[in-house]
Amino acid sequence: MNFKLSEINKWYTTKAGDINSRLITKSISKVFYAGNDKKIIYFGPASIINKIINDNYSFNSFFICSSDGADIKAELQKLPLQDSSIDFVVLIHSLDMDENPHAAFREIDRILADDGKIIIAGFNRLSFLGIYSLMPINTIFRNKNYLDISRLSDWMSLFSYEVKQVFNINKIPPLKNKKIIKYLAFFNNNIFSKINYFGNSYVFFASKKTYKFISVKDWHKRDNIILGKFSKSIIQNNYEK
Repeated sequence: MNFKLSEINKWYTTKAGDINSRLITKSISKVFYAGNDKKIIYFGPASIINKIINDNYSFNSFFICSSDGADIKAELQKLPLQDSSIDFVVLIHSLDMDENPHAAFREIDRILADDGKIIIAGFNRLSFLGIYSLMPINTIFRNKNYLDISRLSDWMSLFSYEVKQVFNINKIPPLKNKKIIKYLAFFNNNIFSKINYFGNSYVFFASKKTYKFISVKDWHKRDNIILGKFSKSIIQNNYEK
């Protein structure tokens, strides 16, 4: 079962969700900067997306969602955008919610320009969330499909993306008791934050690679002429159903 936008939005109103939200936006702020000449699109819970947009205001920023209130109402797998037309894509839990995240990633790759940047934030099963998913308690993290960090890294390699940085954030268990959460706050201090494992969420920052090509007749020359560049081709038949 995939996560639902409604339950993620509800969880982010809790104390545990608020901590996770602040750490995601803090991690993104470390790597995200785009001028007004860049076209940016955002997907994810409105509470987090609005905070990121406010911190990185641009006239070319658009919030895309299948529900009302978005700048562009559309499904992630069917975007009304041209090929290679977007400079920056921010996905917050969007792949966690999509029934076919690999197909969604291919659609993002289609619209992302050469040398474009992408940020992907998601829930990490190799954390306290994984423990919660196995316990018979009332939580949104039970019986859910998680996109593993290793699997996402494989997709980055397949689609020719260079992973610039990976943040593994929020070591506090997603408890409902505010007093216990406050007591365990030391898990997110500087010492534990340097351990880039076992965080409840991850944030990927990657860049779409391009490769220069050289005229065949000039390749053997000492000062060969570079005519342009192209994205590494993808074997279309080698994908996950």
